[in-house]
Amino acid sequence: MTKPLRQFWQTLDELPGAATDRRDWMARLGDEFPAAQRYLRKTGRRATAIDCPSPGGDGCPRSVIRNAAGTFRAVCRSVTGRCDPVDLDPPDLDILELDAARLHKDLVAALAVQAATGQSRVGRVLRVGEHGVAAGLAAPVLLVLPGPTEPLVEEELRQGGLAAERSVVLAPTAAALPALLRVRLLEHGHQVLHLNDVTVIDRADGLRLVQPVDVLLHDVRTALQARVGATSAGPRVALPPGTTWSQITLRFTSTETVVCSGPGVARQMDPGDFDMRSGKNAKAIAAWTFFLLLATKNGTLEFREGSIAPRVRKQKEALSRHLQETFGIAGDPIPWDVQQRAYVAAFVVGDERPQREREQWLRGLAQRRRR
Repeated sequence: MTKPLRQFWQTLDELPGAATDRRDWMARLGDEFPAAQRYLRKTGRRATAIDCPSPGGDGCPRSVIRNAAGTFRAVCRSVTGRCDPVDLDPPDLDILELDAARLHKDLVAALAVQAATGQSRVGRVLRVGEHGVAAGLAAPVLLVLPGPTEPLVEEELRQGGLAAERSVVLAPTAAALPALLRVRLLEHGHQVLHLNDVTVIDRADGLRLVQPVDVLLHDVRTALQARVGATSAGPRVALPPGTTWSQITLRFTSTETVVCSGPGVARQMDPGDFDMRSGKNAKAIAAWTFFLLLATKNGTLEFREGSIAPRVRKQKEALSRHLQETFGIAGDPIPWDVQQRAYVAAFVVGDERPQREREQWLRGLAQRRRR
């Protein structure tokens, strides 16, 4: 038997940190609690106070005390005793929080995505994985858990894995995203789904979708499938005849977002637009790392000491090939300059990512190289 979890999703939007005592969870969720507790886990902490019926007055909230018999009671601290005391069972005081890992696992199964590997959560954004339609063609699937404190901003989504277009953003309810942010996401081809509208829960199997996944994600799947026939039909970016590399500008605004400018073209692109996603897991291929590194050096990647590692040469060659196929411009876009002992981009390239994101990426690259 399946049932919706409307109170559960609403509570995730309303509850700071998605954590409170068991008694409060039960009061908020009502008859949804037995099914929803699948996504709650004990923190090992216990509540020291219990909310009052009319919070905000003198002595709120009620303090939890333990009497001589070892039982627990919540008592009002107001001198006038505004709220009645409440006898509590020990489990009532257990602090339960959202089990994000369990929810992640069930979303992966329900939405038929390739689960994200490594660090999947960045702040209030959880990267669930990628929903693919063909080798190298997939859309990132993100879950946002902003809570009630501060409105979510687009930069948080980018840092969490939002692509230039055709991502799927899952939110507990419509209230989770500011209206203007939702409009911007839709304008850029992303799909926003509210989990309180599109999911139900089965006590045995977890989350289920109210519609088949290919119906629910129809818009994103259609946009991705349109690329399948386009990959062999010539350049992916239409440019006027005679366009040269020097007329192309590529600016990274996030680790997987490139703003492309050229004669008659201005658009955002991601690794998939360059056919640079792996067919195995839809992640950006190694040549994308070379691309980013080239951008951090403003188009001049020097190798003054020692020889160039074979893997670096392969990444460079792969990047050159993908750029040529994407723009249809002849000639090597990243030739070797003998005097500088450097690969020098024939196009304009720059790294305009936020400083924090750039530094985090460079640290991660250094760690991978040490392994």
